[in-house]
Amino acid sequence: MNTMRWSDLEYVLAVAGRGSVAAAARALGVNHTTVLRRVQTFETRLGQTLFERRRTGYRVTTAGQAFVEAALAIEATVAALDRKVAGGDSALEGALSVTTTDSIAPALAPDLARFNERYPRVRLSLSVTNARLDLDTRDADIAVRASSNPPAHLVGRRVCDLRFGAYATAPRQAADAGLPLAQRPWLGLEAPLSASVCGVWMDDAVPARRHVLRANSFISLADLARQGLGTALLPRHLGDGTPGLERLPEGPRDLATGLWVLCHRDVLRSARVRAGADFLYAALKARSGAFDGTAIGGTVQSDGGS
Repeated sequence: MNTMRWSDLEYVLAVAGRGSVAAAARALGVNHTTVLRRVQTFETRLGQTLFERRRTGYRVTTAGQAFVEAALAIEATVAALDRKVAGGDSALEGALSVTTTDSIAPALAPDLARFNERYPRVRLSLSVTNARLDLDTRDADIAVRASSNPPAHLVGRRVCDLRFGAYATAPRQAADAGLPLAQRPWLGLEAPLSASVCGVWMDDAVPARRHVLRANSFISLADLARQGLGTALLPRHLGDGTPGLERLPEGPRDLATGLWVLCHRDVLRSARVRAGADFLYAALKARSGAFDGTAIGGTVQSDGGS
């Protein structure tokens, strides 16, 4: 009798979802050969070909599609069970994972340090990524993210507006003086930033040919703007707080999204998740002026959570 293991399904789903062995290996944190071997061994054990090997990547076969759909259902069940187990924890101790983006992480660091002082038995971990968050699979317990419309199955609180502005060095602005925004050199946005409200604004306001360089990180865009390469669209708390950059008065004034503290409803019953979410919300709310652009200057300093 062939025994199916959950780890086998993880490898198959990773390849199916990403379309290549290399991308699946990066997502799983293993090497290319391991993924290739695990998928081939599983296909042999199953007696079916799950993927068509093409020069452009792996494509799921008809038989493989039925298997993938069943595996996804199993994955959802396992994730739901995992969340319910985590949600039943009433102790203020154990692991607590937080995810945020690279532009928010520096502002969040003092708050995490204060939380650690207040709750020393909670083991914090921080995942910094601009990729789409997935709290369903417990990638993190708490997400501090910018969003205009968070997924309906997540619960949380909106801290404030997160406003954006156009930034460049003084010499860059002097060189571009008199030019319309659409004719200036700009630093463009790569995915996933290009799918945000900033990407929509850029598509409308700046022709792609005016992009001298693109990046998928606001931190990188700020660093590049400091080199005088062009104008960058940045969160105001980052742009206002970056030495050498000045906000363009003719840039967008009302471009904003929401800053949220989010959790999956199943884990919110956990005492440490509630404590973490409440603490971070209060700490960020106390200095919301830096994020919504109403504060004098752009320095984001922590007062701690209540």
